[in-house]
Amino acid sequence: MSRRIVKQIGLIIVCLMLIIMMWEGQKTDAAVAATAIPEQSIRLRILANSDAPGDQLVKREIRDAVVAQMGEWVAKLENPQSLDEARKVIREHLSEIENRVGEELASRGLNYEYQVELGSVPFPTKLYGGTVYPAGDYEAVRITLGEGKGQNWWCVLFPPLCFIDAGTGDALAKPSTVSAAAAEPGDAEASVQGDTPEARFFLWDMAVKLWSWVTGLFA
Repeated sequence: MSRRIVKQIGLIIVCLMLIIMMWEGQKTDAAVAATAIPEQSIRLRILANSDAPGDQLVKREIRDAVVAQMGEWVAKLENPQSLDEARKVIREHLSEIENRVGEELASRGLNYEYQVELGSVPFPTKLYGGTVYPAGDYEAVRITLGEGKGQNWWCVLFPPLCFIDAGTGDALAKPSTVSAAAAEPGDAEASVQGDTPEARFFLWDMAVKLWSWVTGLFA
């Protein structure tokens, strides 16, 4: 195979990689746009006792349990898109959520107090799906564990958007205050924001390496 043909093949591969990168970018933009929080929604906010690894771990365990349970309840609604029905279901099962929180804490030997409530909850400015939402009071289920001074976790409980993990999502948070526990992959494993840069950098690195390989053939 002549060097000219090899060069042409290399250029074709690089072009294909660039096309894939642009396509991935368009998909990402569409996904981010689709994550906008509707006006009629109920949020979930969990405040950890502290930033200690154990407190952050139990926060995530409670998060998983509540989100999974809520998903089952919403699936049984006559009208899964009805905010009123969702609110009614949450109120009816609030004691069950409290019991589940208590069980999770007890199973780990944690005996601090906790509170589960549905109502108007104050939120700081939040970043969600690339959109900044202003600070204010929003309807939400708030779970406060112990002193509630650790990194929080939040998402949109209804409509069910909790598969997009917003982590703290504080648009104005100082980087130095983010704990190692809160920054673990478990808090952002499904985040559009978390996955996108990784994918783009990977594709870009591949394109750079291919181009270097092609140009190296003629060095």
